Amino acid sequence: MKKIVLALFLLSAVMPAVSYAAFTTDDTAILEPKEITALTDEKLTDIYIDVLAEMEASRAFHSTSGFTPKEYEKYKNLVKYRLQLLIELHRRKLELPPSIN
Repeated sequence: MKKIVLALFLLSAVMPAVSYAAFTTDDTAILEPKEITALTDEKLTDIYIDVLAEMEASRAFHSTSGFTPKEYEKYKNLVKYRLQLLIELHRRKLELPPSIN
């Protein structure tokens, strides 16, 4: 009986990490400085947005009880979208609207 309880405890401790690993993307290539300088402005911005979105989604995942794979992707896409909007607002030299937070 003790072995079953211990096995269930260990399984419950490992499952969040397994489920996280099952749907997060860890395929972000870390470029060398020479590769970064060779990027076009558009590609540099795209990579920056992808990295920030992945970092934010990962942080949010770990600071909450976790997301389902669909919720994780939706949150990451919203972070990307927000960054794209911020870049466009900055490009147009517009002021940011007041934040709800």
